[in-house]
Amino acid sequence: MDNIEPLRIKLTGTVTITKHGIQVAGFDIQNAGCREHAILATTWAIGQLQRELAKMIRAPGGGKISVD
Repeated sequence: MDNIEPLRIKLTGTVTITKHGIQVAGFDIQNAGCREHAILATTWAIGQLQRELAKMIRAPGGGKISVD
């Protein structure tokens, strides 16, 4: 990441995790190459998971994680 321009997520997409790997789709990231794109999208997804997990731990019915 030798970029001196700030990286910024302009549009969030989806991050799909399977046993075969992780797929990032639909993200629009300013000033990012493929590597930075994957890093920022994955970092965003990890943050989302942590926030939802904290809500679930705090109270029953908290968070937006569902089990099918």
